[in-house]
Amino acid sequence: KVYADVESEELQILGSFRVRTVFPEDVRREVEHLPQDPTEEDKRGRLDLRSQCIFTIDGDDAKDYDDAISIQMLEHGAYEVGVHIADVAHYVRPETSLHAEALARATSIYLPDQVVPMLPEELSNHLCSLVEGRDRLAYSVFMVFDAAGKRTSSRIAKSVICSVKRNTYRVVQELLDGKDTDETRAIAHLREPLEHFRKWTVRQQQLRDAKGSMRMQSRERKFQFAADGEVTAVVDYPRYFSMALIEETALAANQAVGDLFRERGLPTIYRVHKEKSAEESEAVAKQLEEHGLRVPTKERLTGRDIGRLIRSARKKPNAEALIQRIMGLIERAVYEVHDHEDVAGHFGLARKAYLHFTSPIRRYPDLMVHRWLWALENRPEETARELKTLELLDDLNAIASHSSAQAEVAAMCSYAVGDLKVCLLMHPHIGETLKAR
Repeated sequence: KVYADVESEELQILGSFRVRTVFPEDVRREVEHLPQDPTEEDKRGRLDLRSQCIFTIDGDDAKDYDDAISIQMLEHGAYEVGVHIADVAHYVRPETSLHAEALARATSIYLPDQVVPMLPEELSNHLCSLVEGRDRLAYSVFMVFDAAGKRTSSRIAKSVICSVKRNTYRVVQELLDGKDTDETRAIAHLREPLEHFRKWTVRQQQLRDAKGSMRMQSRERKFQFAADGEVTAVVDYPRYFSMALIEETALAANQAVGDLFRERGLPTIYRVHKEKSAEESEAVAKQLEEHGLRVPTKERLTGRDIGRLIRSARKKPNAEALIQRIMGLIERAVYEVHDHEDVAGHFGLARKAYLHFTSPIRRYPDLMVHRWLWALENRPEETARELKTLELLDDLNAIASHSSAQAEVAAMCSYAVGDLKVCLLMHPHIGETLKAR
């Protein structure tokens, strides 16, 4: 729910960023006709995975569950990992007001005490959210990894799933740490798949590190509120290994879908992260050396080098300021259209042909990838021809740059509202002298 008080400072901030906080009437009318759950007609022709052990892991306060996961041990230490993503494109169809609004917003905006969603709540928190114990339509990516952690095959199918449990990062972590509580006992039946996921995740992290991928363990501020909505504290958001588990499954699924478009020789919207120019990097390196942080002198920095610098900076008293400087060594990631010849690169992840597929409830590029992927599966020759037309490429390029801009606006907006909350927390202390660094 967006702030009810139209005079609130929060709404003024959202207004200054031109954030769309209300869904238009024509969108509301379209949503009214949607069912509470998928119909039998919706489920027809899909891979039925309702008997499988599929579950979600999210933050304590999450309501939009984009992704569910499953794992099966195969012979010789191999695993089949399943990543099941909400099939939002089934409901958000082209030529509808709902679709036009999703494109205009392009992303959900996560604020300290609420979300301004890309899609109405009826979809984002209910019909498309992979809630526990309810049939839901999904797009499933199955990937086989050998004992060394290398992906050997992948397949993709539209499916119907029924999540056996809605888990939180905290409780999953407690189970993996061997804690015996009422909450961990309630998910004891998931111990075996979670242990398999733990092993698989550690192996994936080792492979990422070997490639020079950046793992930052970044800090995020978490706001605590009283019952009346007043801010009571700002703390570091807790980091759990269970978060890395979900990150790795998402990275793997995104990569599998990106590779599929690349193999077919067709363009789509990729997530691109460019390298910083040598001149810009040198200027930042000079500043960091004054603070005792030595940037490796080599022709090309890797994401792993940046990750190591950040870990070194964390040990210093002025860590947060130093980390902001280190971030000057890397560009911002954006959305761009690429194909199999002009292959998209992602510096931070040390990957090629990487895209976003796993969050169609909250990101428009993921929804576009879903739509074209299904078109490819359904009518391959016609779709391949369409994707190569200049008209469509222009359209995809416009969507990519719009989505990049909206993601930037969402980040600035989220930070601005966070800063306002910090000011509200500190306001009663005006006049006090506090020790600070």
